[in-house]
Amino acid sequence: MAHTMNRRDILKLGVAAAGMGVLHTASSALAADGASPLLRAGIITDMHQTTKADSDTRIYSAALDKMQTFMDRMKAEKPAFVIELGDFVDTLAKGTDPVTNLKKIESIFTSASCPHYHVLGNHDFDNMKRDVFLKNVSNTGIQQGKTWYSWDANGIHFIVLDADYTPKGFRPYDMNTPEDTFWTWTDTIIPPQEMAWLKEDLRNTSNPVVVFSHQTLDRVDEQDHNIKNASAVRALLEESGRVLAVISGHDHQGGYANIKGIHYVVLNGNVGVNDTRPWSATSQANGRDLKVDNQFSILEIGCVNDKTYRISVEGYGRQPTYTLERTL
Repeated sequence: MAHTMNRRDILKLGVAAAGMGVLHTASSALAADGASPLLRAGIITDMHQTTKADSDTRIYSAALDKMQTFMDRMKAEKPAFVIELGDFVDTLAKGTDPVTNLKKIESIFTSASCPHYHVLGNHDFDNMKRDVFLKNVSNTGIQQGKTWYSWDANGIHFIVLDADYTPKGFRPYDMNTPEDTFWTWTDTIIPPQEMAWLKEDLRNTSNPVVVFSHQTLDRVDEQDHNIKNASAVRALLEESGRVLAVISGHDHQGGYANIKGIHYVVLNGNVGVNDTRPWSATSQANGRDLKVDNQFSILEIGCVNDKTYRISVEGYGRQPTYTLERTL
């Protein structure tokens, strides 16, 4: 069941984006407005699959069932691809095999007959070395082990970023140990070699672009959830003149911003949508309902003409729906 925004929310969004291409939200907005559909894709984020106990704000025990519900919907939708935006897994209870834990959710996520992609999140390293995680997930058509990459689908160019690097020394996240606890979740940056790759990748495409990241790119650099060189990354995106939207996870409460015409959509976490208000305050099923409490999205991109595109993020569970417009 799609969760659309009420009139007050729409008005708030319209004020925040003042004249920057935000349209009224509707699950059939692209067809209703006459845009020619180019692509549909499924997006889910912050599953936090783990064997540890549930908390007031995070229901870990429903992750596999919620992922199965998402994939069942995707099998019916037949999207161009599905993508998860990080924090696929989480810290485990003692005595649990992290590879087995990862394989359980990966087997469900890859069960549809469509391409599938991953974005690295900070919790993906809680109990697992980087190379072990990367050996046990796959991205369709992408070399095993690559953590930033791009591909084309239906005339759209998609980019995945990896911000799991420390601002000091650009050390890639790996499993912390008591002897070497070298990063925390607020330490996140796009390293120089990835910045150079991103600039070249944007230069080499003539297609409209959508960017995926785990950590957010729309806040001030110092904000906890934000990539610490986000302003420099945004400058590259703006300079290219090709970017329609950036879609991220990480901040479970979600959000929206428009910065210099580019839409920044932060999706609600699947495991929970608020880290201060308990599930029991808003959910009759205490966060376990496979429909009402299961956050995911269907991304649809359509063209109005050769310069203007419409982007619909159709939300399920407690994920708001957005219908946006961008002229390149």
